[in-house]
Amino acid sequence: MSNRVFISGMGVVSPAGWGVEPFRLARTAGQPLLRQELTGVPGRPGYLVFRVPPLSPRPAYLSHARLRRSSLVSQFAVGAAFEALGDDRTRIQQGELRLGVIAAVMSGGVNYSRRFYQEVLIQPSTASPLLFPETVFNAPASHLAAVLGCTGRNYTLVGDQSAFGEGLALAADWLSQGLVDRCLVVGAEESDWLTAEAANLFDLGPTSEGAGALCLSPEPQPIELTGITSPIPYVTGTPTHSNLPEIPADDPTVSLAALRPVLGEGFAAAGAWSCVAAIQDAADQPGRTVWAQLHGSNHQAIGVGFRSVPSTRPSR
Repeated sequence: MSNRVFISGMGVVSPAGWGVEPFRLARTAGQPLLRQELTGVPGRPGYLVFRVPPLSPRPAYLSHARLRRSSLVSQFAVGAAFEALGDDRTRIQQGELRLGVIAAVMSGGVNYSRRFYQEVLIQPSTASPLLFPETVFNAPASHLAAVLGCTGRNYTLVGDQSAFGEGLALAADWLSQGLVDRCLVVGAEESDWLTAEAANLFDLGPTSEGAGALCLSPEPQPIELTGITSPIPYVTGTPTHSNLPEIPADDPTVSLAALRPVLGEGFAAAGAWSCVAAIQDAADQPGRTVWAQLHGSNHQAIGVGFRSVPSTRPSR
């Protein structure tokens, strides 16, 4: 990385709850969270999935016109993003900071997509056009920009768990070129019986939903983004540290496999959660780089390194 990039804030929406703190507590406890059953085709068995608990009281931002009919994946993305932005949100809305938005998704708005195409199959002439906008993969990033009132760079990466790492690399590039003042990277997913059934076919375990977000800044902060490895394809076998040879052998790591028993398989959101977990570990080990190992279900792996930096103002 040619220019230094720091983490100015992070946010989490997960089956543990809304916020970084519930995520930290669930990870520390290490116990699987409660799962709920999703049913799909009549006559077929349902699937147990990890769901995000309802937020009470409901925050004002979820009453925004763009979110009243939006899919859950967009609401999760906005919730994690608002926590990550913290006080910068006001400066962004006032036009003092240029914000770039990058979203990473795998399934995207699968609920509205299933409903829309089911209507198309049953009777094309009556398929609701109100559902169609939410089927677009860029819907969460679009809604987020609209709620924030920012008109800067906006991009969506469609991939697996490793897509969040690629999003961080793109964000670092935008910052190094001076194209934005802050860059928000969000990984988000929502649950549906379609993804639960697909995951079951590939033995990926119970699926999950939620979002994770990191806000990147060129200004010094307590946590620095120290490096991103090259994306590495792997063909067979269990993902291991050896899949990412650019990570020093003695550096501590956080793997998706460690989070999956507690939070389920969250796909792109899980990539974000792994980075948040690595940041939390880096904060407890000053001076050491902690790597998030993002081994994707599409057999691509990428590593993201974070390091605690002394003598900087407190981060959110």
